[in-house]
Amino acid sequence: MARVAVALLMNPDRVVCSPQSWQIHNLRINLMKLYSVPLSPFAARVRLSIYRKDLPIEIVPPPAGGIKSDMYLALNPMGQIPTLVLDSGVAVPESATILEYLEDVFPVPSLRPFDPLELAHARLFLRIPDFHIRPSIFTLRGLRDPANRNKEVVKTEFEVIDRGLSYIEHYLSGDPWAVGDRPSIADCALVPVINIVSLMVSIFGQPDLIGKYKKLDLYWQAAKTDEINAKVIAEQLAAL
Repeated sequence: MARVAVALLMNPDRVVCSPQSWQIHNLRINLMKLYSVPLSPFAARVRLSIYRKDLPIEIVPPPAGGIKSDMYLALNPMGQIPTLVLDSGVAVPESATILEYLEDVFPVPSLRPFDPLELAHARLFLRIPDFHIRPSIFTLRGLRDPANRNKEVVKTEFEVIDRGLSYIEHYLSGDPWAVGDRPSIADCALVPVINIVSLMVSIFGQPDLIGKYKKLDLYWQAAKTDEINAKVIAEQLAAL
């Protein structure tokens, strides 16, 4: 509460508060809008943040014509999901950037570790999937039809994903949460992408890539029992 009060005194036109303080201070919060699709692990990481913070953000699909439509490209010229549109009409693209923005504007409850090293690890867990897992997932999505499947490409891409998972295994602490003793942006990043990897393993009939890593497997089993994680996992599964 003290952090909220200081933020409001310093800049009363900027709303920086928790769901509880909205009621206490009777503040009016204009709805933001998140363009999202259920299956995308990058949109899903932002939805996890929204759900954990209980934020009044409307979650909507891309406009008619999709993410390459003129309307969407006017908001996000990169034509990617997700995009957060503020009540002012300004658009914030890129999931990692959106997560940081939500932490700055709505710091309670915090999903940003306070310890500098834990924060560094949390941000690392945002980057590992981006560089070491996402490209292979996108390639495999185009090979789901067995009639159009190149076995050598599939083998190579799963080897790349496996290597990415080994990096995650290396930095996991072995605790139920990815970083520290509470949910963080690291969990927002990891849960959706691990779910997608699990789905891809099943679709392509590959050996279990998650179970071979002790810390990663323990983390994933614990993650699935959390109510908010389970909600996003179910959203991704339903999209199939």
